[in-house]
Amino acid sequence: MMTARADGPAYRRLHGCRILACDAEGSCFEPGELWLRGDRIAALGPVGAASPPDGTESAGPVEQVDLSGRIVIPGLVNAHAHSYAALLKGTVDTLPLDVYMLHVIAKGAERSAREVYVSALLDCITMIRSGTTAVIDHFSHRPIVTDEALDAAMRAFYDSGMRAAVAPMFADLPYLETIPLDPGSLPAEVRDAYAKAPRPVPDDYFAVVERALGGLGRFGGRIGLLLGVDGPQRCSAELLDMTGDFQRDHRLGLHTHMLETKTQAAMAGPRGLVRALADRSILDDRSSLVHFIWCGEDDIAAAREAGVTLVHCPSSTLLVGSGLSPTLRLHRAGLALAAGTDGANCGPVNMFDKIRMACQLQHATEPDFEAWLPAGDLFRTLLAGGARALGHAGEIGVLAVGAKADLTVLDPASHWHRPMGDAWSHIVHYESGAGVESVYVDGRPVLDRGTITTFDEEAILAEAEDIAARKRADHPAAEAAIARQYPAVRDMVVEINRRQDGMDRLLRLP
Repeated sequence: MMTARADGPAYRRLHGCRILACDAEGSCFEPGELWLRGDRIAALGPVGAASPPDGTESAGPVEQVDLSGRIVIPGLVNAHAHSYAALLKGTVDTLPLDVYMLHVIAKGAERSAREVYVSALLDCITMIRSGTTAVIDHFSHRPIVTDEALDAAMRAFYDSGMRAAVAPMFADLPYLETIPLDPGSLPAEVRDAYAKAPRPVPDDYFAVVERALGGLGRFGGRIGLLLGVDGPQRCSAELLDMTGDFQRDHRLGLHTHMLETKTQAAMAGPRGLVRALADRSILDDRSSLVHFIWCGEDDIAAAREAGVTLVHCPSSTLLVGSGLSPTLRLHRAGLALAAGTDGANCGPVNMFDKIRMACQLQHATEPDFEAWLPAGDLFRTLLAGGARALGHAGEIGVLAVGAKADLTVLDPASHWHRPMGDAWSHIVHYESGAGVESVYVDGRPVLDRGTITTFDEEAILAEAEDIAARKRADHPAAEAAIARQYPAVRDMVVEINRRQDGMDRLLRLP
């Protein structure tokens, strides 16, 4: 039952625009109109043909929004981000993931709740301004997630007006046990430091998640929780068993990194990492596996049997040299696909950038050009997969009667879009987010003609700059710790990636 909220008009009628519905039929209405009531789409179609909802006249005022010359698309869905990384912009350049992890471990000091809150809102600024309305935040807080930190992240997304599923990350194995590195290649003092470091306690993690579940009601259904264990190769058998039990008891989805690098694939074991989770009955249609680059045919088959969603993060994996995802092969295998930005340390959290790169990379990995997915088809595929990963299949990532009123308004007046050819080609290959004019979540504008309406954007930017400056001042000791480990980890990464074997996801030019 759709009801209007007391803090807004009974209906909003957005009209005069071109509507790209992103539905299975590829519907386009020009000029079109959308009727929003409360948090849902009540009607849409060509202007004059979309029947106003029953009872419109008696329900109260109708706010008329003239969007002549604009394009309306569903709000974009970012199926993988790390809000903690918003304060780490510009910290990744020529570092592969395994080396960058040394920096994360050495510099990842525990943040205050306020710092967590500001970092998440910092990401929200970029996402809102580039048309993203929903996100999965694979939330990291070292040394272990706390009630205060998790609450701060959820409150930030709620206060931003966005829709989010927060997946607190957790792992319990020391880093040296999670990479194919001979410990003897490290200095003795480094090995001793890892051996003496306290190990996280899985019970503490699940207790925090359970308490957070009890408080979700205050977010009105816009903020959810997923289990977010870091990656199976970083988890003990005990932690994985507890994850499966907790997931089944609470009917929660799972969000985890999977086969991101060749070094991770080297740690997979005879059954493989996907089977390791499937054997514990952890994976199902509420699970999303992120990256999925170094996957073999059995991994693909296991993922298909489990019904998971695979999340493609094309730009971050290129930046850190992890390789190219076989997205077309995964699509042909019938797997649901989504796209994510990864953390802002690996580039802007801008979904237009990522979808464009995903579309273009398939041209470099598939010789049969007739197999390439057209821009519009890939766009719809990735949005539908993102909605599925968040647990909102059919409700977001699409404009349809009864769907959530999450949408993005684009102004195509700039030189990038003039003259305009195929609309989908322009959305995917030309739009950068600069054309985003307004953004609605649950029927309310969180970006209104270029102004964020839900929080003080400039104040958050200024506070984030102050926090980042303070954190940088604490880094000299961490840099020394990194330097002691770097040579051995560097040699391991280069040796593993140079191996020629039956699977390759690196582009090797003769």
